[in-house]
Amino acid sequence: MPLPEESLGVPAPVLDRLGAAGYRAMIAGVRLGVFTALEPGPLSVEELATTIGGDPAGVRSLVNVLVTFGYLRHDENGVTTAATPGPVDVELFWHEVLFEYWADAEDTIRTGTPRRGFYTWLRERPATAARLRRMFAGAAADLADDIAAALPPAATVLDIGGGHGDHTVELCRRRPDVRVTVFDLPETVTGLRADAPPDRVTARAGNYLTDDLGSGYDLVLLFNVVHGHHPEECRELIRRAAKTLSPTGSIAVLDHDREPPAGLGPAAAGFLGTFDLTLWQGQGGGLHRYDDLAAWLGEAGLTETRVVPLAASPLEKLLIAGRPS
Repeated sequence: MPLPEESLGVPAPVLDRLGAAGYRAMIAGVRLGVFTALEPGPLSVEELATTIGGDPAGVRSLVNVLVTFGYLRHDENGVTTAATPGPVDVELFWHEVLFEYWADAEDTIRTGTPRRGFYTWLRERPATAARLRRMFAGAAADLADDIAAALPPAATVLDIGGGHGDHTVELCRRRPDVRVTVFDLPETVTGLRADAPPDRVTARAGNYLTDDLGSGYDLVLLFNVVHGHHPEECRELIRRAAKTLSPTGSIAVLDHDREPPAGLGPAAAGFLGTFDLTLWQGQGGGLHRYDDLAAWLGEAGLTETRVVPLAASPLEKLLIAGRPS
């Protein structure tokens, strides 16, 4: 939340500390059910404390902080919501990433090697993993209409690193002409979504950096995959993906562009930087410039490229590349 204008003279480290305090207080409000309790209308502090099962003095202190940071209002009518936090899954997931997973970020930055992989960390936290699964499924649904409209005609699709099949399921719902093979690690594809149509979706287990990917596909999807790898691995993955294509096939890359679109302001750059460092911390990867992705696709023989903005997610783009016709 923005801090009051009169605070602008405060040194940046103090502002950072205050911002972290406001964020942590918001998370406490989410976990305690403060915002849900206030949805029907205003409550007094005492009524709010009773509703969420909290100590009135503690709730009053939390309310004061949340008022200061613009999340709540407190006036003669009682306590009301002034600014609703993001979805619960998103807020709790990012809190755990920033305050738990980043705990040893200094070691990763110093050595260049993550102390523990992101998915290893997730396996130790089933609730966090479940939140991320719901976030992935929701994001795929939000983007599905734009993606389905932008992708070229294809009868056979290879979804590399397709996880549990979120994008595959949404594509099948909108494109009855496609059959999709989801290729990912065994522990991932065994959890393929139950609503994936069995007559149109096949799961294949393997390591997409080393194992045979097949051939003859009209379209290859690399959706939220390249950001998990450093540039040389990306170039090799794109080269391997291109070898699976039919003569008229295409590759579609979905990811965040390392360079935020003009006009979105510093918050966009801040989010992308946070995401980039999280990828480095967890996988030794990071965000890539779309110009670089286009160059790597060109090296693989796919020189006809176009970039499709996505209205539902301004920080993501779809890059589609094929061979010259």
